[in-house]
Amino acid sequence: MNADHMKDESTPRINAAERAHRHDGMERARTAGALDWTDWWALAAKDPVLAEPTAERFRIYGEHADGDTPSAHRHAETLRTAGFAEARPVWASPSDALVLALK
Repeated sequence: MNADHMKDESTPRINAAERAHRHDGMERARTAGALDWTDWWALAAKDPVLAEPTAERFRIYGEHADGDTPSAHRHAETLRTAGFAEARPVWASPSDALVLALK
């Protein structure tokens, strides 16, 4: 199973509305004192226990903050190409999806 940000490219207006709503909530949280994504990862990188796993995460995924979000169908195709016999989305919200794959 893989669950992550997987928007549906066929619904650009829904995607834009969801993104605006999500970023509004993130801004309210920051205003209330929450760390933003960049600051959170910077703190993790300085922690003695989390520094190496954080560095490994960035080596594997890069920044991946709010841009590289392939669709659920692309994730499923990637899994099939990697050797899974079947793969498909089994759940989705406007911004996230869950892909299930079987060998």
